[in-house]
Amino acid sequence: MLGRLFFLFTAMTLIEVYVLMSIGSLLGAELTIGIIILTAFAGSYLVRNQGLQTVQKLQARLAAGEAPGQEIVEAIMLLVCGVLLVTPGFVTDALGLLVLTPQIRGRLAKAIIAQYKDRIIPQSMFTGGAQGFQYSSQSSPFQQQPGADNKAKNEGVIEGDFVEVNRDDNKLN
Repeated sequence: MLGRLFFLFTAMTLIEVYVLMSIGSLLGAELTIGIIILTAFAGSYLVRNQGLQTVQKLQARLAAGEAPGQEIVEAIMLLVCGVLLVTPGFVTDALGLLVLTPQIRGRLAKAIIAQYKDRIIPQSMFTGGAQGFQYSSQSSPFQQQPGADNKAKNEGVIEGDFVEVNRDDNKLN
């Protein structure tokens, strides 16, 4: 895994430098830097708007009692898009803008959920397919079961009154 990440970052850096040098030689340094700065600002704006929409969808799913798996994956993808768009370069900008497209991001999120569904989401808490999970509050580990006996909680508790004793006078207060 670490070797793959090292290869990915090295390859991306080399590709990015090559593309930057090629475009810079065609357009000139000033225009190339201007385009990079412009895409960083535009990307930040777009990621912010898409992020707010995703948060609204997430809140709506939670209010409906559904698990917001798709929205959480899309929010993580938007975070990655933000990093890609702010990173100087044309290749990272292209990848960021590609994933920023709602239709592509939605399809990728569904594919990720389908791929890792069994590892991430306990089947006892959610029902349904990759298209729409329903949250089952009956199986929540934090909810007290109806009819549970509370005597076990109070075991070892002794109720009573106490009186403070002043040690100097050995008198009761």
